[in-house]
Amino acid sequence: MIRLGITAAAVILIVVAGIFIVRKITGGKQNRQGSSVLTTTSASTDIKLKSSVTINDVDITGMDKTKAKAAVLSKFTWGMTAKLETSSDSASSGTAKKSADQNVYQISNLLEKKLDKILTEIFAASGKPNDVYSIDSSGMESEITAEAAAIAKKWNTEAKNGAVSGYDKASNAFVYTDSVDGRTVDQNKVISDIKAAMDAKDYSASISVKPAVKKAELSKDAAKAKYKVIGTFTTKATANADRNNNLKLACEAVDGKILQVGEEFSFNSTTGNRTVEKGYKPAGAYQNGKVVLEPGGGVCQVSSTLYNAVIACGMTTTERHAHTFAPTYVTPGEDATVSYDGYAGPDMRFKNSTSSAIAIRASYHDQTVTVSIIGIPILEDGVTVSMHSEKTNDYDNAATEYVEDPVMVPGTETVIDEGTQGSRWVTNLVKKKNGKVISDEFFHDSTYKGHSKKIARNTSGVQQTGAAAETLTITENTDTVSTQAGTGSAKKTTATTAETATVAQGPGVKKTTTAAAKTTAKTAAAATTTSAKAADSTKSSDKSTQATVETVPPAPGG
Repeated sequence: MIRLGITAAAVILIVVAGIFIVRKITGGKQNRQGSSVLTTTSASTDIKLKSSVTINDVDITGMDKTKAKAAVLSKFTWGMTAKLETSSDSASSGTAKKSADQNVYQISNLLEKKLDKILTEIFAASGKPNDVYSIDSSGMESEITAEAAAIAKKWNTEAKNGAVSGYDKASNAFVYTDSVDGRTVDQNKVISDIKAAMDAKDYSASISVKPAVKKAELSKDAAKAKYKVIGTFTTKATANADRNNNLKLACEAVDGKILQVGEEFSFNSTTGNRTVEKGYKPAGAYQNGKVVLEPGGGVCQVSSTLYNAVIACGMTTTERHAHTFAPTYVTPGEDATVSYDGYAGPDMRFKNSTSSAIAIRASYHDQTVTVSIIGIPILEDGVTVSMHSEKTNDYDNAATEYVEDPVMVPGTETVIDEGTQGSRWVTNLVKKKNGKVISDEFFHDSTYKGHSKKIARNTSGVQQTGAAAETLTITENTDTVSTQAGTGSAKKTTATTAETATVAQGPGVKKTTTAAAKTTAKTAAAATTTSAKAADSTKSSDKSTQATVETVPPAPGG
């Protein structure tokens, strides 16, 4: 048995040795089809060609992949470019002369990309490469197409019509620029030319690119003839001199503003921070839901007037907020509050969605604010766009303010102002053609707080006579509208600290009777209410489907 085992082992060794000898004898020879074969060493990455293989007539026999690439690139270099050809009849009128580097595009190294593909194929694991390879355009369609697209992106330009470009306040006239023709690169021709150069092995060719001319539709004179008022709106102001000063300054800041196609307008950025240093006067504004005097108070009337003019053009806003309290100079729901302090706060923004530049004209005169948009109409002849708002809900007034009146009989109270209710308004966008409604669709809703109810009282326990106090001080404010949006239910809370607001008493008022106190307080309250109606502040979402009441930011409003 031992002898049989030894004999079997010897036979196996002889067979293995025979196989090894046969492989050594046949190694490196051509296969039956006559194709070249590969010889490998111990390192799998060190693959060398045994028989003849050429790339662009460069013999890479016996080389590994790295050496083969270097050998080919030492014989052929890439420098193909595309050059923009312009002439007097194809150059855009008014276009500045391009510098040399702007007129030349360096085409990506397609030679090296094609060489990498060839070498990958030659040194593939199958080990059956062709004998001859050529670095041409075959198999390079996607790469060449990508280069043509990049060339078109670099040199294609849109035609620009003649358009308004500025406003000269000295001459009270708009400035217009002339039209500029555009150009379009023929990408198919570029692809064909690159392929032809590669197939000819002209890797340093300069591809001539002569784009087609895209004529502008409107010259400067033609554009001037088409420009007109495409949207305008007017609102009436109060007799408050300081507030009207602010309206005038805001109109002057906006007047003459030019917006290019696609450019966004920001009311806050255009007027800048509204400060005393710029000439703005303290006027009625809202701060944290209270009437205060702030520089720039009232400017929301300008932003709201502009808002209505923008809508009338057929454009819409990218940012708009309702006031905290319903305005009186526009229909509630059709206002646009702004608040500006340190480049922050609610803004009124819109984007020029027309096909040409537009201009804004804004003016204040004789308690009247007018804002107009000048441009080429985007609405069809006979078509108008406007807003229509209706009140859908009333809410309990916002708070009860208790006014301390030392001339009243201690322990008595008198209502001096019933206040106003809060409300919710729904606004639709209405489009008409020749006076007939063609669409009437929901646009947004707005929720407003009510003004506080005011009650006078004397809690000191002592009734003053003779030289009484000169002011009525608000000592308590009872908030009743923390949940007025939505259900209108009241949630009552009581402030425990005195408010800083005071109501001045007029001279010569009898301070010994409750009736006298009531008359004085009513006069003061009426003045406060008038100021409040002229003021603005913060936010309600533009296109929200839910009515909301938000905290008023501590910044001036209109």
